[in-house]
Order: sequence, then structure tokens, then C-alpha cells
Amino acid sequence: MLVDRDNCFCIRGNHEEMLLAFLEDPITNGPRWLRYGGLQTLASYGISSVTETSNGLELEAIRDNLRQKMGAEQVFWLRTLPYCHRNGNVAVVHAGADPRVSLEDQFRDTLVWGHPGFGKELRQDGLWIAHGHTIVDAPGAENGVISVDIGAYATGRLCIAHIAEGEVGFRVVR
Repeated sequence: MLVDRDNCFCIRGNHEEMLLAFLEDPITNGPRWLRYGGLQTLASYGISSVTETSNGLELEAIRDNLRQKMGAEQVFWLRTLPYCHRNGNVAVVHAGADPRVSLEDQFRDTLVWGHPGFGKELRQDGLWIAHGHTIVDAPGAENGVISVDIGAYATGRLCIAHIAEGEVGFRVVR
């Protein structure tokens, strides 16, 4: 599969938030991050022998090792990821948006973690919100919401949405 890098963009989600929080304060933020993807992230950088019960000194050493392996450029890239990408009447966010608030006035936490009214209340501005974060049985586009998360981490299946004027198409790949 080819990726058109000129039309590809990345946004910040909850896992990036937790990783950055770990890098800032591993003692406070490490246990949670390790439970929700941190162990897998560390393994992807070749850092093993870490457990969810690592203590403060271990967590600081793990943080320092991860920072070194990531490098300043990658950490900077993560810190500067946008929370949203908008094109016309479609916005792409990680988790959702408050349907009663303009896109420009959304809280970052809402875009990263979601909102209880998202997908239940219609937006009044005609904006469609494409999101992941919440696993669905099948991708879909309905009532201003485009849902694409089909649980790739657990199923090995990744959903790709192709959003064009007047239509949304989905492709599931393994």
C-alpha cells in the first residue's frame, strides 16, 4: 500500500499526551502510561525489563533512556502535533468534540479524550468530525460523525477512511 505523504497528517491523541506527561514527570505519570500502552511503546524502542510496578528511580532511568532513544527531534515533533486538522466542513480529531462548542473553542482534553455528547447530539455548524479512540464494530459516517477505530491494537485490522466531497469510503487492512 502506498501512502501519499503530501496528503498525510498526524494529530495528537491520548497516548501521545500520556507519553509526553511521562517524559515530564515519570514518577507521577509513569504508572498510568505503562498500563495504557507505555510498555509496548518502550518495547518498540528496545527498552525491556520494565513492569507496571517500577519504582520512582527506575521510572526516571526509564524516562532518560527513552528520551535518549527517541532523540530531541522526535520529542519536539510529538510536542508540536496539532490537536485537530480541518479541511472544509470536516475536522479530524483523536477522540471527539463537544457538539455545542465551536471547533476553535474546544478544550484540548475533549479532543484527546472525548465528550459525553459527542455522537449523541448533532452539531449545529454542519461540521463533520472524523475520529478514532472509541472502538466501533464497523467504520461508519452518520449524523456528522465519521468513526474509524475498529481496534487495530487488538484485532490487527486497521481502518482507512477516504473522505472526499460528498462521500466517505472505508478500507480495512491487516
